[in-house]
Formats: sequence, C-alpha cells, structure tokens
Amino acid sequence: MQIYGLVYFQDYHPYSVPLQNVSVEVNIVDMIAEITVCQTYKNIESNSIEAIYKFPLHEASAVCKFEAEIDGKRKVKGIVKEAKQAAKEYDEAIQQGQDAYLLEQHQSDVFQCSIGNITSGQTVVIKITYVTELKHDAETEKVRFVFPTAISPRYGSSGYSPANDGKKLIPDAISYSSEANYYLDLAITCRMTSVIQSIESPSHHISTELNIDGNPNVSKITLAEQITYLEKDFILVVKSLGLDQPRAFVEYNPQTETNCIMLTLVPKFSINTIMSELIFVIDRSGSMQDEPMKKASEALQLLLRSLPEDCFFNVISFGSHFDSLFEKSQPYSENSFLKALKHSQEMTANYGGTEIYNPIKWAFDNSRNDMPTSVFLLTDGKVNNVNQIVELIKSCEEKKKDDVRFFSIGIGNSVSNNLVEYVSRAGKGYAKFVTNNEQMDKKILGMLKNAIKPPIKDYNITWTNQIVEDVLPMESESVDVDKPTISLFSDNTTPPQVAQNFFTNIKIQQAPFLIPPIYPGVRFIVYCILEKGIEACKEIILSANSHDGPMKLLIPLDPVTLQGSKIHTLAARKLIQELDDGNSLIHKHQRNNGKPIPISLIREQIVKLGITYNLISKYTR
Repeated sequence: MQIYGLVYFQDYHPYSVPLQNVSVEVNIVDMIAEITVCQTYKNIESNSIEAIYKFPLHEASAVCKFEAEIDGKRKVKGIVKEAKQAAKEYDEAIQQGQDAYLLEQHQSDVFQCSIGNITSGQTVVIKITYVTELKHDAETEKVRFVFPTAISPRYGSSGYSPANDGKKLIPDAISYSSEANYYLDLAITCRMTSVIQSIESPSHHISTELNIDGNPNVSKITLAEQITYLEKDFILVVKSLGLDQPRAFVEYNPQTETNCIMLTLVPKFSINTIMSELIFVIDRSGSMQDEPMKKASEALQLLLRSLPEDCFFNVISFGSHFDSLFEKSQPYSENSFLKALKHSQEMTANYGGTEIYNPIKWAFDNSRNDMPTSVFLLTDGKVNNVNQIVELIKSCEEKKKDDVRFFSIGIGNSVSNNLVEYVSRAGKGYAKFVTNNEQMDKKILGMLKNAIKPPIKDYNITWTNQIVEDVLPMESESVDVDKPTISLFSDNTTPPQVAQNFFTNIKIQQAPFLIPPIYPGVRFIVYCILEKGIEACKEIILSANSHDGPMKLLIPLDPVTLQGSKIHTLAARKLIQELDDGNSLIHKHQRNNGKPIPISLIREQIVKLGITYNLISKYTR
C-alpha cells in the first residue's frame, strides 16, 4: 500500500516523525470543494533531521497553497518556480543549514514535499490547501466528496530503499502502531445554490447541522465520533435541489485580469441503442480478497442479468495471469448467460498479483470488428504501470475510432483513483466508484445503458461572439526536440517538418480542448479562460451530433461574476493535464497536424501555467 506522512531516514532506515494533531476544513460550493489540511509534527530526536512529506490527491485536484510554520514563529509559504531552479535553491538552503521545502509532483495523484533541517524539539505545522471537482453520484442532484485515508493515517513506519533516479521517494510498505494523542478534527461546510435535501456518509458516522442561520442552502458536517485516524476514505454525498441543471458561472481573477467560465450539467437525453460487444475485465488479484471480490462478483452478476438480448459478451479474469470465459465473445443466449452467471458466482481473489496490461491488450486484440466494443474494468486499481496501460487504450481507441470505449468501476475502500479515472478518460468512457458497503445498482445499470448507445460526436461550445486571433506565430524556432540523424553523404534525406506556427498568445483557452464525451446521468464540466478584453456570450451554446440527429443546448451565463481563483485553478490544472497527456490545443490543432511537437514547448507552456496559477507539476516546484 502507499505510504504518506512525514518520515526521516537514518542509515537508510525510515522513522516516522510523530503526528501531533490533524485538522481539516472543507468548503463545498455546489460541485467544487476547497480543502485545507493542517498537520502538526514534532522532531523528538536529539539531532536535526531532513524529512519527506508525501500526500495523496485525486487527479481532478489542484494544490493552490502550501505553508509551513516552525515553532509558531516563522512561516514559510510555497511559491511555484521552474523545477530546476527550485531544486537548486533547496539544495543550497540545506547546505547552509537553513529551513527548506521542496514540493514535488511524484505522480498525477501523489505530491511530495522534501523538508530540510528540522532541529531537535522543533514543531512543524504543515498546511496545504487544494481545490477539486466533485464527482456526480449515482442518483440525480447528488455530488460525492472523497477525503483520502492517508491524510490522517495511523501512526507508523515503513521499509525504505534508495531510489535510483535521484528522487527522494518512499516505497509502498508500512507498519502501524496504535499510538496517538489527539483526535481528528474534520469540519465541512456546504453552501449550495439551492435547498440541501440530504447529506449522508456511506463511510463514517457524521453529525449534520442543517439550515444554518435560517438558510436551507447551508449546512455543517462533523464526525459523530472521536477518532484518531481514518481507517478508510471519508465519503460524503450531498443532494441539493437543481444541482444537475445546466449552469454557466464566470469568475474574475484580479491577479491575472482574466475571466474563467465553468460550464456544467448532468445531461438528460434519450437516443436509440445499437448492437454492441461488451467485455468485462475482472480483477481477481490478492488485493481484491473478501469484500472487494464479493462486490465485484455482485456487480458482474448484475451486469450479466441486465444484458440486452442482441449483444455479444465475454468475461476476462486477471491477476498475475489471465484467462477468458470464451475464446471469442459469444452472442447472448440462455446457455452463454447461465455459463457466465455460474462463473461470476464462483469467483475468488486467487489470481495472485495485479497485471492489467495483458488482459486489456487481449480484449482489444480479440474484439469484434463488425460492431462497437465497450470494455468494463472492475478493479481496486493498485498497479504501477498506469501510463503504459493508458497508452495501450489510446492506441486501440485511435485504431477503432469511435467503435471502442472503456469504462471503469473502482471497487472497495482503498481504490487507486488515478488508474480508474485515467483509463476511462483515455478510452472516452467514464469511471464510477463503489465502496464495500454501498449500493451500486443505479451506478452499474446506468453505465451499461450508456455503453450500448452510440457515441455523441462533433462537439462544439461557443463561448464568445467575438472573432479573435487565437494564436501568434513565433518568429523563430529554437527547440531541443529529438531529431533523426541526417546523412552526410546523401542529399535525398529530408528532415521532417517541425511545426513553425506555435501558439504563444492564446486568447481563449478551453479546458479540456477536446470536449469529453457526453453521457446521460454523468456530470459534464468544461472550463474556458478568456483573456482581458474578451467578452463571454450571454448564452453559452453547446452543440453535437448523435446517431439520431443534431443536438443543441443554450445555457444562460450567470449574471453574477464571482471573484477569486478557484475556477481558474481547476481550469489551469486541466490544461496542464492535457499538455501531459498529449491532448492539448498545441497537440491537436489542425495547424500542427502531422508535425512533431517539441518537448521544450510543452515544458514552456506547463511552466507558464504553473507559475501563473501557483500550480505544482513535473516542471514546476
């Protein structure tokens, strides 16, 4: 399992810095949450230590503030800089015996802070603020907030071995003790646009205060019992009247002098189904033991009982190895259904380790070419080769165009959010999560219904009526992109054309640039940053084409302009994510079609976004 918290090393052996206190403040506004985590640590050793702090974030989250307070006197605030410069300044500070903090992005869902020179007896208070989108829950007008276990873990220590890439990373092993001298303080405030109808937690006992100051749109939530640590993710589900309605907000950021629009809705429409192939890929590795395996088996049985009669289907089980129920997908019949149902009822988590790549590849290689294919992955998602799996899915999706989609269902109380979200995004499907004790029928059946409908195509959003030049060409090209060797004795070798007209002054930045697929009952969110002087439409226009005809929706822009940076930060996080994924405006614009994109340009754009919006990335610290 992943290890998080503050740890220092002596002779390559790890020791936990004792956690003295944890407090969490959450502010939920409709489908956005701002979370501030405050953790207090104390160096009880006789010597100074250099420690590492590692913490988890869901991929839709963005860290926007970091502070460290030493002995209640000195405060250090995190300022995002270009990575190499930040690392240099950190090393110099350590050598001079000064306080130093280096915040790093390890993976898309793991952030890390190297903290230097904590002297004996010193108390360090770490405060992190991040913003995140909230997931849509199974039923209408509900949002789902998840707070990861590892923010307030059990007190413990882990095994350690030096990393060979020069980074200070911690492996995934930990042992725990029950020592703790504090209680977790978790305070949540919900401020919704309309009346809050219900608040519940499928993970913990909570105390809820509704109708704060006579306002039915505001409520406060705390833990109903005193606990010292989270033994599983804290989950809160909030239902508010009208939350699914199409809405467009605009936020003005005085620091950047830009406006950012957030367009969101939970679509409700009906189109005809088509004959499809459905392939269910089931994780039966050891980590799925007990409740997760039981939940996965129940989910598969529900899917099988709900299959349309004109479909083809198959079931693949995987762990250290994999096998399929049928050599090729079989047409739905009484015999094939009963065989699959019996197979699903007898499933156990007896397949060893977790190797997802090969079964996914087999599923794609053996899928049918005469009808669309939808792949369902049911897993707790604990793998290390996420990027390799994503590249496989992207490659297959590009080959089969709109004839393959990938859906994922995260099972259990400790799911890898990164894998489950990333693979479904790459496969133009979507992800859902089910804890061990949650009802899942609506989530599962809704996903199946969407999988047998043809995809929506040709998306477009009209943000402004103004005609603007979106880019300006660079005067010259100076890049460090890898280029093929040119022969010194042949005039026939023509070096490939590298794109000259790069995007350096973008007036309208849509995030994501490639509009995500629209599915009934699945929250749809797109952002747009408008530069100074660009006015938004009074009505935002969303249009697309479906198998049954054109689609269109007009969404009035909320007349009240919000002030701040929360929406800007989430939009910038999406832009950085797209640059990392290779799906950005630079990668996908027709001007650059077929032309190599210099790595230096991508780095430049990510650094610019990181510094402008104080966001950590692989190129900023």
